[in-house]
Amino acid sequence: MSAFARAVHESDPSALRAVRIETLMVNVGLRCDQACAHCHQSCSPRRTERMSADMMEVVASVADDVRPRLVDITGGAPELNPDTRHLLARLRGSGHPVRLRTNLTALLTPEAEGLISTLADLRVSVLASLPGASEAEFAAERAPVFAQAREGLQRLSDAGYGRDRGLRLDLAVNRRADEPGQSDSAIKERFRSELTGRLGIPFDEMVIITNVAVGRFHERLERERSLDAYLLRLRESFNPETLPRLACRTCIDIAWDGTLWDCDFNLGRGVPLVEGVPRHVSEFDLAVLESRPVRFAEHCFACAASTGSG
Repeated sequence: MSAFARAVHESDPSALRAVRIETLMVNVGLRCDQACAHCHQSCSPRRTERMSADMMEVVASVADDVRPRLVDITGGAPELNPDTRHLLARLRGSGHPVRLRTNLTALLTPEAEGLISTLADLRVSVLASLPGASEAEFAAERAPVFAQAREGLQRLSDAGYGRDRGLRLDLAVNRRADEPGQSDSAIKERFRSELTGRLGIPFDEMVIITNVAVGRFHERLERERSLDAYLLRLRESFNPETLPRLACRTCIDIAWDGTLWDCDFNLGRGVPLVEGVPRHVSEFDLAVLESRPVRFAEHCFACAASTGSG
């Protein structure tokens, strides 16, 4: 049993298991136009992992059976998988609520030409990653492409996102747990002042995500010789009140190859589902998976630190 699992067991043993599946998270591949410093999947333009159209049909069929509250499409940059539009159309045609996660700059790539119009026509909601409200803040986590990200955000806004009640635009902001910073409310107010107040780009909500020590961020902490200190900070910030909201308890992650995971962080870390439950989408069993024991590891402390993550 991991240290996090022990902490959960001591606080609320019922939180060691999933309770339902409200969200299907679908990782359609690891190719990305960026190589962000905090990326838990170590995505980059060189990655070749990609979900096929046939696998997407299997995923859509599972969604038809499960009827989740949300199908959450992620990557990599999902815009760079040429079959993503087919998946979006198939899901929306079956009446599923769908959200696409974007780093904003991928929306400007040739592969994504016309995608924003498609998203708007299909009424797909968008969660846009924006690690900073200024060039310097942005470049600390990503390449110095703040202007391009802002352009992607502007194009979404021009298409009605954040303005039309049917075109939801949420922002995701990553932050390190070991750096002094503003409160969640202060961060949200600052971004709304900058984006909506100064640039005229409205958005719906903001998600604050604590950087998880997985993938490229884990490697970065090791290079800085601060991994142990970072994990200690997370352990010391453990908040039992966040346990009912842990995403892994109401979500399951489907990777590009159809394998199943408790969450996208466990996928990035290579922590599989517990033995004895279906581990591939072709064997999907809702009755088993919605009450499965969750596989926790050290990195899970990030999701239960302070007010929680995401």
